[in-house]
Amino acid sequence: MSPTKVIQSFDDLRFDFNQLTDLLSSANFKSRVSGNHLNEFILQASYQILGTHTHIYFKDLIEKMIKKYYLYGVPIDVDLFAGFTQSAASTIHDDPYDVLIYGLYGDTMYIVDKKQYLVKAGDTIRINEGEVHQGIGLSPRIILSLGIRKDKVVENNLKNRSRPEIEV
Repeated sequence: MSPTKVIQSFDDLRFDFNQLTDLLSSANFKSRVSGNHLNEFILQASYQILGTHTHIYFKDLIEKMIKKYYLYGVPIDVDLFAGFTQSAASTIHDDPYDVLIYGLYGDTMYIVDKKQYLVKAGDTIRINEGEVHQGIGLSPRIILSLGIRKDKVVENNLKNRSRPEIEV
């Protein structure tokens, strides 16, 4: 398997901003501003909605990802990231664990170790531990991020964020 690969049309699940509003109205999900932004342009930021694996809407997609990448019994973290405008971007960063990104809405350019990858709705990309990356919305976007949490802090992190391991 190549270090970073986009799988086009991985699934047909879509999730738009009306559904995002319904999701946020259905439970008390923790959320935060993610990325660099200016206070005068706060809606141009990216937003992280934590612990979304608990919502039934994503169950089949998460199970499909677990099956495809053989993640049975592996602790995972599932969040949504949303950007309301084109150019809403994450910070440039790396993670201490592998991450699977699934496009739910819009188009996102991922720059991974200085290579560019386009993720459209329905596509997935794997970003390996330690790869420096950034997601940049080419349009308003919503992505699902599944962290493969084999790192040492997983138990404490999951307890603090009320995010149990998903068993399939």
